Amino acid sequence: MQKAKKYTSPFGKAIYPHLSKADVRFKAEGEFKVDLEVDGAEAEDLKTMLNSLAEQSVKQAQEKTGKKSIKKAQLPYKDEDGKTIFKFKMKASGTNSKTGDTFKQRPALFDNKLNPINPEEVNIWGGSVLRVSFQPALWFTPMLGAGVSLRLKSVQVKDLVEGGSQSGSSSDFDEVEGDSSSKNKSENETVQEEEIASGADF
Repeated sequence: MQKAKKYTSPFGKAIYPHLSKADVRFKAEGEFKVDLEVDGAEAEDLKTMLNSLAEQSVKQAQEKTGKKSIKKAQLPYKDEDGKTIFKFKMKASGTNSKTGDTFKQRPALFDNKLNPINPEEVNIWGGSVLRVSFQPALWFTPMLGAGVSLRLKSVQVKDLVEGGSQSGSSSDFDEVEGDSSSKNKSENETVQEEEIASGADF
């Protein structure tokens, strides 16, 4: 099976991000996630791609099940007040369904100068301006239908809104103007570099 390609979102405003720490309120295994609010015009290309992938998911489900009528699941974005909000997620831990091996993972985080962000020292809050490297994943369940989800891989923060304690080079991003590097005090780059090398894929 061909490995899913990685894509990079436009820059947008983070809404209720869980990027420095996993959200464990509803899932014991934890989940890293962010809703990204993007201006309407800048979101169009990504929306077009996701609409096409959703149709592809339906066709795949039809071929697999032999059924002509397959429900198209809710898309991983919504339009609101002239903006589009995209939903990105990553499981913090779990079990590989193919190998049975357990895993732990987290998104790689970078500032505007491509320096790794240490999540132990910098807490990314809502209102931060960032972009996301992600993989689209096609899926199907009889109850929900066929759809596409956005698997969070890494994040570049352009302008940082920080909460909690004050305190690289990636193929998915390049340097941008912003203020996050001036607020990123992390010196612990080794952990992030190891995460990039491993790819955190499953």
